[in-house]
Amino acid sequence: MTMKKNVLKRLLSCVALATCVLTAHAADRLLIVGEAVWGGWSIDNSVVMLNNESEPDVFKATVQLKETGTFKFLTTTDWGNLEYRAGDNDVTLSEGEAAALVSTDENSNDKQFRVSQTANYDIVCDLAAKTIVVTKSAYQTNAVNHTALWMVGSATPGGWSIGDGVMLTADASNPVVFKATADLVEGELKFAVNKHTGWGQTFYLRDVTDEHKMVFGGDDNKWNIQQAGTYDITVDVVGMTISIAEHTASGIDAAQVAPVGHTEYYGLNGMRLTAPQAGQVCLKKEGKRVVKVLR
Repeated sequence: MTMKKNVLKRLLSCVALATCVLTAHAADRLLIVGEAVWGGWSIDNSVVMLNNESEPDVFKATVQLKETGTFKFLTTTDWGNLEYRAGDNDVTLSEGEAAALVSTDENSNDKQFRVSQTANYDIVCDLAAKTIVVTKSAYQTNAVNHTALWMVGSATPGGWSIGDGVMLTADASNPVVFKATADLVEGELKFAVNKHTGWGQTFYLRDVTDEHKMVFGGDDNKWNIQQAGTYDITVDVVGMTISIAEHTASGIDAAQVAPVGHTEYYGLNGMRLTAPQAGQVCLKKEGKRVVKVLR
């Protein structure tokens, strides 16, 4: 009887193990690093490949690859863990043709991929099939460096947790423009390029000369949301512009711009002031909020 129980226990263990193998994913994330991409070998600024629940082992990205450098894929945010590379030799990828995607569990040679021409490419990595395919993207007007952006800050639902940032998705026809609709509260926000890494990455920040423009990196100037509500956010990383507009049912009315910290000054007579004088009592207007101040 005891032997039968032991046999049954082993059978159940084998079934459980097989179930885990069938349902486990090859990796939870895939990050592109190398001289071929904009962030180089910086893991903080690595390119995030995207997947979805229906095909968790298929990761996709549309980004520029440079012919002057190589690239490979990380599955974690540090070195020495599972990576996907080219195998025994560097491989120049042919457009539209599948090449082998070799894990470090199979081959310890740090050989990488390259392309023969600098361009924006649609990259598809299938970790189950262990293949990579690159095809030139339909969009070639500007270099595409990011697959998405993530909005973080005290004004956002996820607060300062980068991993919980609001995802801005790339416009299908113009992938240097990113959009999202989000519920925001009073507070600050800025835009991350990688949801998996930390504060060492480069952020899109507020241009202090114009709140509707952005800078990439530099002083940590953020946008300030003055009033809670639902907003449509549009970010153009080539034009370096940003729109944060009150959400409408149609999603196209950008006339009502959210109060994001723009400051105007008025005299006590109601006349707008170009530059208040030191010691002058005036009215300070930020969005819909007006207070009396002494300059």
